[in-house]
Amino acid sequence: MENNNKPFSYDGLFRQNIVLVSGLVTAPIIIACTTLMHALVLSIGFFMISYLSILICRFIPSKIAYTFRIVLYALVAAVLYIPTILFLNYLFPEAANQVMLYIGLMTVNSLLFAKTESRFYLIPFGKMVVDVFVYILGFALAAFVVGFVREILANGTLFGIEICPAIMPAASSPFFGFILVGLLAALCRAISERRKERGNG
Repeated sequence: MENNNKPFSYDGLFRQNIVLVSGLVTAPIIIACTTLMHALVLSIGFFMISYLSILICRFIPSKIAYTFRIVLYALVAAVLYIPTILFLNYLFPEAANQVMLYIGLMTVNSLLFAKTESRFYLIPFGKMVVDVFVYILGFALAAFVVGFVREILANGTLFGIEICPAIMPAASSPFFGFILVGLLAALCRAISERRKERGNG
């Protein structure tokens, strides 16, 4: 159980990043986050589905059995998927179509099912509103870093604008995405440990 009585922190951005540290929402990043545009679409989709679901589901009475609460969480997220995908298809039709499957999977993401009960719903509503947003920013940070590296290596572009020759077309593969996320996770943990050591020194 996490200590939720401490003052508000930015743990969700780095120290407990849900992709690079907790490993809770990795599939969309590893497989679909191959460009900055994909990173943008995935981040907006994750925000619209997860953030709004968590805020709405906060009002589900805790006396309802845990199993039924989880089902209700999924139902709320599934309903929010509809306006989310319509919005993304309107703004980014090509990119949204390419990552639509992974936006759909976000309706059952681990941030909604794991963190709500263990963290978000144990703190005051006002604090929770900001805390959830920081965790989603952590997802976006990981998405944009991965999308940036893979697009520049695989395509030699940024947001579709040619910057340099592509030097590693295989960077768009899921295998490379897996390796890259693993390396970034190791770096994130190393930085976190270094900060802990400095804090204790």
